[in-house]
Amino acid sequence: MDIRQLRYFVKVVELKNITAAAEALFIAQPSLSQHMTNLESELGVSLLERNVHGTRATTMGELLYRHAKIILRQFEDAQSAIRSESEAPSGRVAIGFPTSTSRIVAAPLLGRLRERYPLIELELVEASSGDLIAQVMSDRLALAVTMNARADSRLRIEPILEEELFAVVAPSLRTPRMLSVPALAALPLLLPTHPNSVRVASERLFNDRHLSYRLVAETSAVEILILAVERGLGATVLPTAAFALAQAHGRVKGVPIADRPLLREVSLSLSVSAARSPAVQCVRETLLRVVEDEVVHRRWRGVRLLSAPDAPQRKPARQAAPRPR
Repeated sequence: MDIRQLRYFVKVVELKNITAAAEALFIAQPSLSQHMTNLESELGVSLLERNVHGTRATTMGELLYRHAKIILRQFEDAQSAIRSESEAPSGRVAIGFPTSTSRIVAAPLLGRLRERYPLIELELVEASSGDLIAQVMSDRLALAVTMNARADSRLRIEPILEEELFAVVAPSLRTPRMLSVPALAALPLLLPTHPNSVRVASERLFNDRHLSYRLVAETSAVEILILAVERGLGATVLPTAAFALAQAHGRVKGVPIADRPLLREVSLSLSVSAARSPAVQCVRETLLRVVEDEVVHRRWRGVRLLSAPDAPQRKPARQAAPRPR
């Protein structure tokens, strides 16, 4: 068993298909199959179950997969640490974003990394916060921007900012400067699918006030929510990062929720094993600078920095929702 075999095995498990894994690894499918057979023979156990629908890991295969991810990460860390003594940080770093956050920081992060650390290859993954946390804990991602993350021995969690959620309605809908919770509950609502943090926070808001609400649709796709609101099919709840561009084009408008701000905490979750990588640390530090720049220059509104020493203490989102520029 060697590093190459472990890399091959991990790719097969993740793609769940020998042929697809062979193509991704640029090797012949029979050769990959032989490597997997040799690995099973060496360990004396069945690692993969093959059928017409693809390939999946057995119980022993899942155990090897978890150890292989750690071994490969340590191997890459060792390579990166040695290279970092003689040249710029390098290596592949997988980072995850929820859809709303990716709209604000993904492109600036990529641009800044290309400029400062051209040898770092960035993999950008977009998913729900819950899925991202699971992928960081399983070492499929090195780090991710997550919402309301909970402590876990496999994670290092760094709070970044506090983000306010707004009611998002069609521009033609007449609303007061701030929308009361009962008034929001009375609207037909389109909400993100569970376990999205916006959905959880919205339901808690209504339940705390013993209010029922009318859910007409749910989806994990932010653009579908915005399209439905734009067409007058209902209202939704989103952070400004998710709807700022649509509002700037006059498609929707954001209205603050009265009584108390509806908040969620945005954190950076890092894999404990990956956090030692010089390349991962470069991505982490660059991301934090990008986030701070976006907030300080008011391109990301309705948020309050938690890490910056001179971050404003008031809740800026208590103002009217950001207007089109």
